[in-house]
Amino acid sequence: MTSIFGGRLKGEPPKSTSRIIVGNSKKIAGIDVPMKPEEPDNCCMSGCVNCVWEMYNDDLRYWRKQRKLAAEDIAMTSDVWPQDWDPPLTALQMKNVPDSLKNKKIKLDKLQEEKKKKSRDAVRSLFPKRETPLPESVLKAKARHEQETHNKNIGKAEDILENEDEGWEEVPEHIRAFAEFERKKRLMAKQKKIDRRRANPLLAQLKKQEEEYGNGNTL
Repeated sequence: MTSIFGGRLKGEPPKSTSRIIVGNSKKIAGIDVPMKPEEPDNCCMSGCVNCVWEMYNDDLRYWRKQRKLAAEDIAMTSDVWPQDWDPPLTALQMKNVPDSLKNKKIKLDKLQEEKKKKSRDAVRSLFPKRETPLPESVLKAKARHEQETHNKNIGKAEDILENEDEGWEEVPEHIRAFAEFERKKRLMAKQKKIDRRRANPLLAQLKKQEEEYGNGNTL
């Protein structure tokens, strides 16, 4: 608990936050994929301007985004994702998965399919069972739609299953909610600032002049 709510044990050496640790990256299918962010150890939970959990949340989002892009591009090659760089197994085709992780991918894919089936069954249970067969035109349209959906999803990374919670497994739920709340609060403040500038052209012009003046002084 001490490592989560700020400070460190007496005599314990300082540790870096995720933003400081993150820096190494690997180019996978032409995409720079950063290393998986590490949890911060020095949050005081007091809503600091630069909250380490908010930065960690941003780091995770960026990490997932880059992995998604890399997974989409590597699908068009026969390259194998580096085993030591957190492969997004559910988003990769089998040919791009390291041999040592193929069994794990099979299990995750099965779990994903079971989850989708449960979702479909839940929807179907809301409607009465049809007593007569569907018209042939409807069956053909359904088959065409399923094929189009399948083709569209081939090689595409989806933010599903382990991708949604990766990085948060060992973090208390209220910490995650706090980080997400801080992120939304920051985005709302940023949007309000933009709206004020749009509503006041003179203010926007003054801000632009300040930025131009600042850029001129740095040259």
